Amino acid sequence: MQQNFDRERIHSFIFNGEYFLVDVNSGSLFAIDEPTYSFINKLIEKQSLDLAEKEIFQRYGEDAEKIRKEIEGLINEGMLFSPPPEYFESTLTLKSLCLNVAHSCNFGCIYCFAHQGNYGEKDSLMSWDVAKRSIDFLHRNAINRYHLEVDFFGGEPLLDFDVVKKTIQYARKTYPDKKWRFTLTTNGSLITKEVEDYLYDNDVSLVLSLDGEKETNDKFRVFPNGTGTFDIVYPRIKLVTEHRKDSGGYYVRGTYTKKTSHISQTVMNLHKLGFDFISLEPVVTKNKELAFSKEDLPNLRKEYEKLAKEYVLSQREKEWHFFHFNVDLEAGPCIQKRIYGCGAGVEYLAVSPNGDIYPCHQFDGMKEMKLGDIYNGITNKALQEKFRKANFLFNKEECSHCWARFYCSGGCLANNYIINKDIFKPYEIGCELQKMRIEAALYVQAKLKEMHIPYHSTTTESKLVSR
Repeated sequence: MQQNFDRERIHSFIFNGEYFLVDVNSGSLFAIDEPTYSFINKLIEKQSLDLAEKEIFQRYGEDAEKIRKEIEGLINEGMLFSPPPEYFESTLTLKSLCLNVAHSCNFGCIYCFAHQGNYGEKDSLMSWDVAKRSIDFLHRNAINRYHLEVDFFGGEPLLDFDVVKKTIQYARKTYPDKKWRFTLTTNGSLITKEVEDYLYDNDVSLVLSLDGEKETNDKFRVFPNGTGTFDIVYPRIKLVTEHRKDSGGYYVRGTYTKKTSHISQTVMNLHKLGFDFISLEPVVTKNKELAFSKEDLPNLRKEYEKLAKEYVLSQREKEWHFFHFNVDLEAGPCIQKRIYGCGAGVEYLAVSPNGDIYPCHQFDGMKEMKLGDIYNGITNKALQEKFRKANFLFNKEECSHCWARFYCSGGCLANNYIINKDIFKPYEIGCELQKMRIEAALYVQAKLKEMHIPYHSTTTESKLVSR
């Protein structure tokens, strides 16, 4: 039977001058040499093992036959050019709510997608009644779900800390039949020992916003009067991370922009500041001074290559985690989870302070994206169905043919809409950055294995949400 050597089934790439090959469907990863890299590209071009061997023979001589036999063996074992895995379309049901408890913030971050925290509306805080009804709504609609998740978001959710506490207590006391998991995203400015003790004792994971060391952070993470926030925030965030140094349960999460694109320096500086769980996300904005363009991609690739190399070397001294390098090649998510995105609009919903329901926190305030409210439930069924379809990987044309499809699951629907006004149309620059990060993660895992450093999954389950 004629073998189909389809490029969509494998991905070969060069990272830090080394050659790698990944089988898209099986997830098999190989560190290869330049002759094998050439053979693979010829194999895809010629669609024949014999012709590929013949093409590279002149340059590599007898090695061409050895490469051909090795590749052929891997194909026969189902580790290269493997067929698509079996999957089925799932019926998604609600499992997670983002409670935007504060349409208000004490910061004035320049790149903030939430218009400095109030989402373009008047400042407001979520009432206890809305929060309580939201928990009831989640429990009522989480069909056949045991694990339920609640993210407290804003703005700055600690401005509404009493409601946060009441919500946690109400959920666990009223619905003990569920396993509740809570996450809170904060700028850190309102953290005290008493606040951290409560959050820690109640098993609340934290996403702590910090863009890097003082100079980098204070460029865009500022107070409303324009002054930097680092000196206020750093000791408070440090209080949390020192308290949790043995247990995890946090991520320090930064945003980088066109003007702060020294990624490797930023991440390594955050680690030097004492943080062991770090994430750094690209800004998503139409502000041309801050947004990335195609011209920025070569420099960003160099940054990820440098970061990956430094990260690997640093693991010899101490285990720590950069969120986007945590790819588990042996025990990662099953195919059913990989073919669906974050679940926005179906599995995951956001509630604004007045009780309106949106597909996720980034859609909050976009009236055309309102799904309903916690009083009447989901009333815009057609919109929810649209999100249900958009979450399925193979309903997005570009995604269904992309080599990275089973790693990113189709990307962020909110980013697609912010940039393209279409949740089905991927944000191109975001996709390119995502693929860079995946290649970096694959490189990291290959090098750690080479150095006989075992892969360790993160000890925290914090959900990272965009700010």
